[in-house]
Amino acid sequence: MDETVKKIITYLFLIFLLIALSGLYVVEINLRDWRADELRPHYEYTVKISGLSGTEVLGTTKILVPIPATKEGVFAITPSQEEPSFFKSLLQEHVFHTPEKYIRGIYFENTTESLDNKSLNGNWTTSIVNIKHGPMLEFRTNESVLADISFSKIVVLEQMNNEDPINENSPILYPIASEASLVEEDYQYFRLMSRVITYETYIEMSDNINSKAIKFDISLEVYPDVTERDGEKGTYKNKLDVVVAESGEFKKNATIETYF
Repeated sequence: MDETVKKIITYLFLIFLLIALSGLYVVEINLRDWRADELRPHYEYTVKISGLSGTEVLGTTKILVPIPATKEGVFAITPSQEEPSFFKSLLQEHVFHTPEKYIRGIYFENTTESLDNKSLNGNWTTSIVNIKHGPMLEFRTNESVLADISFSKIVVLEQMNNEDPINENSPILYPIASEASLVEEDYQYFRLMSRVITYETYIEMSDNINSKAIKFDISLEVYPDVTERDGEKGTYKNKLDVVVAESGEFKKNATIETYF
């Protein structure tokens, strides 16, 4: 084999190696950029209201529940859609022929887009409303026979703080109707493992609901990036679990359990 052939083989090998390494780089970047929402900093907001099914009513029925927001009533910031770097864009467009919508990057729905104007079973419709206490999530229907409510959404977060979510602008079940108070702290080997605090928030039901017992099971679970998690460490869980036996506006206790 003469020197010319050896050089050609070497150059071809180097070109192949460069393409392979570039491909692995793009794959790794894409796996991170397009990973599931559950692997990013995010919250999982769930509303379950039972005891409504089969209840006969007249007129429009409205139920208002706490919504994920900071203690000032501001919705959490979601990551913006990022433009790719020149090198990444060049590789994806001209080498790997990636469709344009995937080159630009993923788009994340914010709280308003995720929670507002959604249709549920039983002809319930969601709406973000601003009342005297601030924003809340309203469920509304014109049906004469009610159905139970089950609603759940995941929203990706730009940032979160599990150590002091109320005072560090992390989402909680808003509004806050009272000062937060410490319930308990759990230590293991002199290390703080978890903390539970409680505060009052609001729920409201229209006066056409005459059911004897309506159960509200509302939760907001907030998680950091998967690379920063160790079991439940770094997370916090905000819950409101009550039974209401009459219509109107009520203050009810919610809890936040933080894991360190």
